Amino acid sequence: MKIKTSHGEFNIREMKFPDRRKLHRMEIQTVASDGDVSQEKFFDILEWVREYAFKDSEKELGHLDDNDVDEVLSDVYQHYKGPSKKKT
Repeated sequence: MKIKTSHGEFNIREMKFPDRRKLHRMEIQTVASDGDVSQEKFFDILEWVREYAFKDSEKELGHLDDNDVDEVLSDVYQHYKGPSKKKT
């Protein structure tokens, strides 16, 4: 599947149900009981998204600086989260 970002179009892997659940568990672990978000754990999520979404992330993202890579990964993450998959 393709995703458009402010840094270009990228081919990413479709997310399967078990992987969506794994990502959800990682998100829950990112938020402390007082509601604070661990920046370190959030970046762990972005790294997981990088490894999951791209066949060769260095080839796809290597031309970008680190801040731009984070923006692309955030866009991919938001795409994966998308609208709720809950059936009505």
